[in-house]
Amino acid sequence: MNRKIIEDYSLFLNKSENFEHSLDILMEICSGMGYTQVSYACQNFSPKLLDGRWLPLKLNVRNFPSGWEYGWEELTTHDPYYHECFQGTLPFDWTELQNSGKLRPLEQCAWKYLADIGLGRGVTTPIHSPDGRFSVLSAIVDRSSANWHDIKSKTQDLMLDLAHLYRHTLHQKGFENEIPVVDPFRLSRREKECLQWSAAGKSAPEIAMILNLSPETIRKYLKNARHRLGSHTTAQAVVNAAQLNIIKPNSY
Repeated sequence: MNRKIIEDYSLFLNKSENFEHSLDILMEICSGMGYTQVSYACQNFSPKLLDGRWLPLKLNVRNFPSGWEYGWEELTTHDPYYHECFQGTLPFDWTELQNSGKLRPLEQCAWKYLADIGLGRGVTTPIHSPDGRFSVLSAIVDRSSANWHDIKSKTQDLMLDLAHLYRHTLHQKGFENEIPVVDPFRLSRREKECLQWSAAGKSAPEIAMILNLSPETIRKYLKNARHRLGSHTTAQAVVNAAQLNIIKPNSY
């Protein structure tokens, strides 16, 4: 039965004209399952750095309460549902995580903030791609719905297929570049080039010759890149940039 349902969803999603329209269609599909809100997010790199820091995740949402994001900005890197995505690949129930006893204090603050604005119950499905990209779809039930357990039991398995179908549709229709994401580093083209050549084993004077710039200018670019990436050394900056897919080691 799920196969027929997914085929119908696929036909529906293929009518989307852009990313925002596809999110509207996704919301309509999830509404038919009993959900009242949806969110979708993606990153083109690993959201967690080697030093343990989490990068912020931009949630693209439908039907969230007005102004919800203002209180969320300080909590986004402490989102327990975001963190839980890296413990597996299957859909998980928010309420089970809330009651697991394993959440840290700031993670508890994050889920309680969402619960306080009516977003306390949901199912999140993580998608980990072989190329290192990460995306996540959450379907949520607000306070207006009393039959959460019934909705979850009927749809949790289906959400896995829907999440992968949605990501596939975005890729096939060329919408991935339209998805708003957080870029916390904002490295310039030159800063990326200098890191790329550093990854290839080139020194600042050698990079200067390659790019036809002065060694002092190259050192400035590398210093800026280290600062933006929160790295103490150029070697550490290269490792972080490679982990984040900002540069591609061995491409030069």
